[in-house]
Amino acid sequence: MILDVDTGIDDAMAILYAVNRPGITLEALTTTYGNIDVASATRNSLQILEAAGHSCVPVAAGASRALTRPFTKAGSRIHGPNGIGNVDLPIPKASARDIWAPDFIIELVRANPGELTLVPVGPMTNVAHALMKAPDIAQKLAGIVLMGGTIWHPGVPGIPSPVADANFFNDPEAARIVLKSGAKVTMVGMDVTMKTKLTAPMMDDIAARGGPAARIVMEAARFYLAAYQAQYTDITYCALHDPLAVAVAEDPSIVSLESMQIDVECVGELTRGQVIPDRRRTGTTVPNAEVAIAVEAEKFEALFVETMVMGA
Repeated sequence: MILDVDTGIDDAMAILYAVNRPGITLEALTTTYGNIDVASATRNSLQILEAAGHSCVPVAAGASRALTRPFTKAGSRIHGPNGIGNVDLPIPKASARDIWAPDFIIELVRANPGELTLVPVGPMTNVAHALMKAPDIAQKLAGIVLMGGTIWHPGVPGIPSPVADANFFNDPEAARIVLKSGAKVTMVGMDVTMKTKLTAPMMDDIAARGGPAARIVMEAARFYLAAYQAQYTDITYCALHDPLAVAVAEDPSIVSLESMQIDVECVGELTRGQVIPDRRRTGTTVPNAEVAIAVEAEKFEALFVETMVMGA
């Protein structure tokens, strides 16, 4: 697996989930802007890997902005000024590789044809750059399992659009390139990830039974939950957006999937980043993605807790 992150609190959860799962081999982390700027996302990723005892996983920094517009930092209200809930961690001993993330993706995929699943959980910019530079990798990937998009908007706090999730909103042009690449794409959208719950008692359980990395990530998760509750006072949980995409990459049966032809609105004044599904089955529609439409939430939540405490 290659995990493309904008670390980010739920990205930190996804990183720990990936390194703890016995069935996942994390070959690399690539970083991008999104929840935080790319330099901070890279630092945070190195710190989480170090805390988890997996500094050997290579990290490569990538895109600092979308394909067509500059990055405007907007995630601090949800993720904190440092991206991981203001948790103070030591300067990482390891450094990012001296290679641009899209080039690293190309290198790894070409060296391991048919073996790697790419899991982007931030804006799709790194993946789009890689696909534009090396279109052949679309057929050399085992698949792309992305966290992004939404078919039905769930009204999640902190999202700047009433019709799009943050990842597709930040770079819809990149998302469109990914969807039209010919790669085997699975979309795990915000409408499904919002059905998963991380509650305060679950955080307490993980922190009590888990190792140092689990305690760090749960400390950050408390900031995440407080950010949700600052906007929706009746909410008692935060969602497991990015970890669910990693889980689906390992075991797709945890969600229900529907084959769809989907596109992304790139121009609309009100609809930038919106996923447009064509479900008419007219004979001319050709599905280009497997789209998650439901999740076994309780099963995944139990799996998430047990995975977080592995390696304690």
